[in-house]
Amino acid sequence: MMMLELPKDLVEEILSRLPATTLKRLQSTCKQWNDIINDREFAGKHFSKAAKQHLVVMLKNFNVHLISVNVDGIHIDPSIKDIEIYKDGRDSNVLIIFTFYMLIYINGMVHCNGLLLCITKGYTPMVWNPCTGKINWVVEPSRAYDVYDKFAFGYEYKKSCYNFKILRIQYVCGRETHTYTTHGKEIYDFNSSSWRTLNVTRIWPLISPVVSLKGNAYWFTYEYKEGLRNSSLLSFDFSKEIFGNICVPFQFNGDYLVELSVIRENKLAVLLQRWALEIEMWVTDYIEPNGNGVPWNHFLAVDLGVTIPPISDVFSYAMSFFIDEDNKVGLIWDNNMDVRVYIVGEDYYREIVVGEKGICLPLMCCYVPSLLQI
Repeated sequence: MMMLELPKDLVEEILSRLPATTLKRLQSTCKQWNDIINDREFAGKHFSKAAKQHLVVMLKNFNVHLISVNVDGIHIDPSIKDIEIYKDGRDSNVLIIFTFYMLIYINGMVHCNGLLLCITKGYTPMVWNPCTGKINWVVEPSRAYDVYDKFAFGYEYKKSCYNFKILRIQYVCGRETHTYTTHGKEIYDFNSSSWRTLNVTRIWPLISPVVSLKGNAYWFTYEYKEGLRNSSLLSFDFSKEIFGNICVPFQFNGDYLVELSVIRENKLAVLLQRWALEIEMWVTDYIEPNGNGVPWNHFLAVDLGVTIPPISDVFSYAMSFFIDEDNKVGLIWDNNMDVRVYIVGEDYYREIVVGEKGICLPLMCCYVPSLLQI
């Protein structure tokens, strides 16, 4: 039976409504579909129209797991098998599943629109699309990468196109004081495949992983004033290439545990844990350019010290969290003794052991599959 010939515009409109992982399975159906699915302009149209799949990507012992998490438990996505990540030369644009080349050890990830900025063992950044398998290596900067480098990932959106960028903040750690000072700031522009210096004021050290939302980056930072460690929420606008301070709905110092998370690619969430096992979470869907007047909504407040059985210690600094708004619960991943997820609500508590810690700390972040290209 011959396939019905449809106008290309109609085919694009139909395909643009399907999830990205479904399209990857369909691209071998015919040449026309394959050409459409691999088209850069279609990828942008698809990302704005298609239904989003909201997953968690976990990197553990060099293997990548795409996980769906909800109050019913943890589900490994069967459509995407675990991938052993290897480096097959600097010109490779795909992940090779089995090779004998040097293993890439990834020790940092930032998610943005279906793309993952991965920081390798040599502190070299690369951008990987787990859905398409494509990798973009970043050109070496004039000043070598260092263990104290921090990276953010975002984009400038204009003329219906994404121009992805990487922010690199170079820190120097004092040998005697063990404090960090800013050494330099650079922007990598994928359109020009080049680094350039960013002339801005001093940026204080990070105390939380970087998250990306609607093209901008956010993270918590700290500074010492009169001997006290004060923290604040910092943002970076990749379009204007400027930093900003964001107000938060609580007062806190550098001794508190604070984390950021992104909800369904349109909301920013904050978790605060003080010395006790009292957890609070806030959510906002609007952040003004200057960071003032952010309308935070209090999402959840729970005391994990009264759970059955009670949690006996505070979370580690290797934790991360996500929010399930539909079920009004928070999902807290912690890597203290082993990898666990705590699903908590005002009247709900569940603890799930995901696995042993392994030879390196697992890395987790929210992930939305897409077809976007660099």
